[in-house]
Order: sequence, then structure tokens, then C-alpha cells
Amino acid sequence: MTSHPADSAQLPVVIVPGFHALELTDQWVRSLPSFIRPILCDAFPASVPAVYEWLRSHCDYAAKETRKSAIPLVGIGFSAGVVGLSGALTLWNQQHRNVNRLIAVDGWGVPVVGLPVTRMSHDRFTHASSLPLGAGDVNFYADPAVPHLQLWGEPASAVGLEVKGWQMGHGVSMTAAEFLRRSLHAEWNAVFSWRANTYR
Repeated sequence: MTSHPADSAQLPVVIVPGFHALELTDQWVRSLPSFIRPILCDAFPASVPAVYEWLRSHCDYAAKETRKSAIPLVGIGFSAGVVGLSGALTLWNQQHRNVNRLIAVDGWGVPVVGLPVTRMSHDRFTHASSLPLGAGDVNFYADPAVPHLQLWGEPASAVGLEVKGWQMGHGVSMTAAEFLRRSLHAEWNAVFSWRANTYR
């Protein structure tokens, strides 16, 4: 049985925001559960090379551990940040480093191929039009719709549906903040169960 996150180590999560006021990212970080250790990326968010180099500088544990056993990365990108982060994590994966999850928040028009992805969208249209570009097993969209920046700055105020895969209209009602917590809890369990098995 997996321990509750509050009783164990924090999960490091890379966060790549978009082009918006810094206060919105501060609010997003404050909404994260206590078992998360946010690592804010200050690279140009829409640049894959810039975000990849930042990851290499801040998250490459190969000097301390083998790449095979390094903690798998979990990343959250918002808007333009999904562009840089999805490409950077794809390169990371191709270099035989581990990627556990990309949470793409309003990454409209950004294809995510070959990565485990969870999508969060500010409205039904963004959700529906993003699914062909890479859908997670579980996704979220606000319903009723909220403004794009509200989803990032005030996730507790965005009510919507947790839906499976390509579903539309049939899901579990909750806020974006609640969905995020559930998703990150699942990632915490996956990463630390993997780590326990790796080092056993």
C-alpha cells in the first residue's frame, strides 16, 4: 500500500508558464498540494532548445545516478509553455531519460506525441480540438467555460469535468484545482512506487 504524500518526500514538478503576469504563476504555485515541490523554469517558454537546456542544467541527475534510475520527470506547462516543455520532454525521453507525465494546461494546437499527457482546458472547444493532438487517459475541461488566464491564475474557481480519454460531456464534476491535486497524487504514487522498486 502506498503512503500518503503528506507522510513522505515531495515530488519535484517542473513548471513552464506562458506569457502573462508573474502573479498568475504565483497563484498557480500556491494552489499546488503540499506534497509537490515546484521547480519554476525561467527559460523562454515557447523555445524547445531553451527549455531543454534549462532541464539539462537543473534536472539532470546523471552525475549522481545512472540515467536509468534518475527520478522520472513530471512537468506542467501552460499556454506557450506547453510548446517548449512538450518538445523539451520529447528530447529528454529520446536521450533515455525518464518522463512520467506532462500536464498540458491550455496547450491548444500543441501536438504531444510519445509522452504520457494529461490535458486541462479552459473550455469545451479547446478540449475537443486538442484531443486529436494527443489525449491523456484522463483529462479536464472547464464547463461553463472560463477565461484562458483564469484557469492558470484561479484554478479553484474553474468548475468543470474530469473525463476519460476522448469523452465529452460525461464525467465527474470538480474544480480544476481538485483535478490537478488528483492527477499529481497519482503521479506521486507512480514515481515513488517506481523509485522504491528501482532501489529495492
